[in-house]
Amino acid sequence: MNRTWTVLQQRAETATQEAQGAVQTARSKVTQLEASLAHIEKLKADYLERYSIAQKEAHSISDNIAYRRFIDHLNGLRHRVMVQLSGAQKGLEATQVALAMARSEQAKMEAMVEREARNDAADEAKKDQ
Repeated sequence: MNRTWTVLQQRAETATQEAQGAVQTARSKVTQLEASLAHIEKLKADYLERYSIAQKEAHSISDNIAYRRFIDHLNGLRHRVMVQLSGAQKGLEATQVALAMARSEQAKMEAMVEREARNDAADEAKKDQ
């Protein structure tokens, strides 16, 4: 049996495993960024509530400025995380496409190995006759 198809099949399996690893990495990055975004949103809601309470009570101007600056800072963080999340989601989509292509290539190579084995068996059967 010709080892070419077997070697190509092994390479396709390796490529599929690498693509699966890349998908898992990309998925964990997206999950991490989503958790960061949720945390920022929670902090922002908490500080908006505190700011609202501070507005109703006697307070200093410096307290208002501190609350506003922190809320602005959280908005900036949220924006940066959203940009990173968008990039991570695009990266995840790209790795999923690469995984699908690697699986397709692996299936082709497995079919070629099977075909080669059938052809070899048929050749042996003809030799035996």
